Amino acid sequence: MGQPAVAGRRPAPTWPLSWPWALAWATVVAGLTLLGRLTAVEPGAPSLVVPSTGFAVLWMLSRDAGWRSPDWGLLLVCLAAVSIVTGLPPAPAAALVAGAMVQVVLSVVLLRRWSPRTWGVAGGDEPVGSVAAMARVVGAVVVGGVVGGAVAALGLAIEGDAPDLVGLGLLLGRGLAGGIFVVPPLLVIGRAVAVRRPRASDEGGRLELVALLVVTALLYLAAFLPEGLPLAFPLLVVTAWAALRFPTAVAAAHGVGAGITVVLVTLADHGPFAGALDPRVGAVLAQLFVCVVIVSGLVLGVGRDERRALLLDVRRAEAAALEQTDLLRTIIDTMHEGVLVVEGDGAVVLRNPAAGSLEPRDESSSVRDAAGRVLSVDQMPYRRALDGEDVRGSYVLRLPADDADVFIEVAATPLPRSAALPPRAVMVVRDVTQQELQRRELTAFAGVVAHDLKNPLAVVDGWIEVLADELEEGGVPPRRTVEQTVDKVRTASGRMQSLIRHLLQHATSRDAALDLEDVDVAVLADEVVAGRDAADRVEVGPAPRVHGDAAMLRQLLENLVGNALKYVVPGEVAHVRVDGEAAGDGMVAVRVTDNGVGIPDEAKDLVFQQFYRAHAGSVYSGTGLGLAICRRIVDRHGGTITVSDNPAGRGTRIEVLLPAAETPGPGATTP
Repeated sequence: MGQPAVAGRRPAPTWPLSWPWALAWATVVAGLTLLGRLTAVEPGAPSLVVPSTGFAVLWMLSRDAGWRSPDWGLLLVCLAAVSIVTGLPPAPAAALVAGAMVQVVLSVVLLRRWSPRTWGVAGGDEPVGSVAAMARVVGAVVVGGVVGGAVAALGLAIEGDAPDLVGLGLLLGRGLAGGIFVVPPLLVIGRAVAVRRPRASDEGGRLELVALLVVTALLYLAAFLPEGLPLAFPLLVVTAWAALRFPTAVAAAHGVGAGITVVLVTLADHGPFAGALDPRVGAVLAQLFVCVVIVSGLVLGVGRDERRALLLDVRRAEAAALEQTDLLRTIIDTMHEGVLVVEGDGAVVLRNPAAGSLEPRDESSSVRDAAGRVLSVDQMPYRRALDGEDVRGSYVLRLPADDADVFIEVAATPLPRSAALPPRAVMVVRDVTQQELQRRELTAFAGVVAHDLKNPLAVVDGWIEVLADELEEGGVPPRRTVEQTVDKVRTASGRMQSLIRHLLQHATSRDAALDLEDVDVAVLADEVVAGRDAADRVEVGPAPRVHGDAAMLRQLLENLVGNALKYVVPGEVAHVRVDGEAAGDGMVAVRVTDNGVGIPDEAKDLVFQQFYRAHAGSVYSGTGLGLAICRRIVDRHGGTITVSDNPAGRGTRIEVLLPAAETPGPGATTP
């Protein structure tokens, strides 16, 4: 069985697995082994080069060959057959074939163990993208080559043909070179062909590639054609050029091409490595040079790839960090609560727009706690947080530019400390002035409501008690007593109903959503007058259209017209006029004028307060909520409401400014 794919990874399509391809691999290995045998110094001697071992490693990797796979037997047959055909004696042949088999087996085992995720190995799909990954691949091949060469040398020694020092170097060097020359470069090239990527911006183009090839050819000609010139290792300059300016696959192909050239020229007795007295020494030096060229190119190439990947990761991390920072800044800037970050010296290093001037840390500001005590600097929430305390509390802030109190809730928390930064604290400030004012208003409101409801209930209770006393005496209450009781109870009930109705209107005028539209005030006033059957007492004049909530504006006119009809001088007939005109700045003035009892000057600023009655204790009943409801409706429309005396004589004029209609209509007049 083959080796399983890496857990959690999709097996990558690496090499064809059909048997025809296995036979093709066998043909390639046999041919390369035969070519290697042709490089032997003399019949029966080991080959100077054995590229077939590297291809044999790729063969087993491509076939995902397990230990029971027939591929191993086919490889053994290929190696043995070539040795016999080329006249290699049985004993040396057995030693050399054993060494080659050990090299292939060990290289395959180590590659599968050390680099299971690499493309072409154990179904992996990752490139050799780092120096560490390349070191694992090269290390596996080196260990396999060295051990295989050592096994071959040991076999020859057992057969009585122990190699000398040069021979041992040849056995070790040729195995090492056979693996490095083939396996790492082809794994890199194969991955690049299978998974193409666009050219990076820092990589050379076609013209530069042509220049590289031309310069490489010239330098190698200059180094290997003249005799006695040791110019081989300066050729690493073009290797570095290929690795640093082109994809790693191009550098690998460049190194393989240069290696083939070096070995062939050396075997042809040319170049700096051919000058040795023993041709085996020249072959070993040439192959070691090829190993240096290929490994240098691959290491430089994958090092550049790794650096590029790291830079890309850094850029992505920076972009993600900037995006996260922008997101957090946007969130903080759009918060309704004020957010401040304060350093140890009291300097604000971060402030969102909502914070505005809500900073209970300014020494020129007056900050009081819930008990009304003015805080010192050391008692400020930010200072306590800088000292390591979590602060939660409500405060009253009075700013220098505003005499009004601002009610705030503060949450101050110390931030984690760093040796490189001064102590810092984050402070969240929420303006709760409106909530506090509403709470106080609700408290006062509830007290007045309770008082106003208690009076009619006391009346009802008192008259019912009168009836109960009559019934307890065993008699029938006099008719007049019953009539008085019914009248008083009905009156008290009416007062309670009126109060409850006004309370509902008061709540609706504050909380109900506005349904804005263009409204004809004159038509609305006519409907209100018709509903009260007061056409003989109320005159509706022309008025421009306004933009508002029709239901609330109807309630506004109902209250104003109702008050004008109610507060009349006893014995006189009410005369009320409703009209309006354009007031400029996109507003319309709507006026309700009456000939009633009027409002005293000292009460004109108070009549719009809740439960205030300018004529309390008189014959005029009321809850004191009508004009308060009117003001709330007008406020929600962005207008104003004022009261003044009737310019034509006795009575009152109430003027309301409302937004003009968005589209012109009939009834508009000029001031």
